[in-house]
Amino acid sequence: MLRGFPFGKRQGNQPEPDSPQDELQREPETADGNKRLADQHLEKGRLHNAITRYKKAARLNDDSSHRTDLGDVYAFAELPVNAVSQYRKALKRDKNSPEPHFSLAEIYARYGKWAVAIEEYTAAVELSPGNAFYRYKLSCAYKTIGQLDAAIEQLERAVEARPADAFYHFELASLCGNAGRIEEAIQEMEQAVSFSPGDDYYLARLGMLYARAGCYEDAAEAYREAARLNFKSTYACLLGDTYIWRDDEERAEAAYEDAGDLDPYDMEFVERARKFIHGGTW
Repeated sequence: MLRGFPFGKRQGNQPEPDSPQDELQREPETADGNKRLADQHLEKGRLHNAITRYKKAARLNDDSSHRTDLGDVYAFAELPVNAVSQYRKALKRDKNSPEPHFSLAEIYARYGKWAVAIEEYTAAVELSPGNAFYRYKLSCAYKTIGQLDAAIEQLERAVEARPADAFYHFELASLCGNAGRIEEAIQEMEQAVSFSPGDDYYLARLGMLYARAGCYEDAAEAYREAARLNFKSTYACLLGDTYIWRDDEERAEAAYEDAGDLDPYDMEFVERARKFIHGGTW
C-alpha cells in the first residue's frame, strides 16, 4: 500500500484501448521518439496508447524525466496509485529533481491528503526556491488547512520571484484581506491593478478593500473604472453602496437603477462583497 492512499490498484479505472489508426508506420527506436508519439496520443485523448508509449520511453531511458511523464499520464487517467509509483521511481533516479515532488503533491492534494501534500510541495520549493508557481500551490495548501500566515509567507516569496506578475500580487492581496491585513492587501491589489490595468475584477476587488478601509471615494472610483472596462450590475450595485455610506442618496439611487434587477448569481456576489467589506472573508 502506498503512503497516503488506503486503497490499491483498481482494474475498473484502467483506460480502454484506443484505435491504433494514427500510429506511425515506423516504430520509434528511442525514448524521445516514443515520448513524442505519446504526446501526440495524449493530445488526441488516446490515453491507452499514450500510456503504452510513455512506458516504452521509460524502459528505453529509465530516468527521472520519463518516469515523471508516465506518472503524469497516469494521474490524468485518474490512476493515482500508478502515478505515485512512477513519481517515487523518478525520485530514486534523481532525488534532486523538484518535478516529481510537485507532481506527488498535486496527486495528494487532489485526494485531500493535505499533510503529505504540503510535505511534497515543500520539498519541491526547497529544490526550486525561485519557482513562484510551486510557492503559490504550497500557499493554496496552507490556506486550505487554515494556516493563513504560512500561506501569506509563501505568496510573499512568490511575489519576490515574480514581482511584475499581477496574478501573484492579486492572490497575496486576497489572502491579506481575509487575514484582516487590509493595508497590506490594498498595497498588493494596487500592484495587481498596475500590472494588469484592464482587469475589471481586480479593480472591483480593490474597491472592496478601499470600502473596508473606509476610503469610500477611492472605492467609488475603483468601481466606476471597473464598470467602464466591463459594465456589470454587481459593480453598479457596489457603487451605490459607497454613495449610501457617503450619505449621497441621489447618486446611490441612480447607481442602483443602473444595476437593475440582479440575478441570483449577481446577488450572491454582492452579498459576499458586502460581508467582506464589513469584516468577513472572501
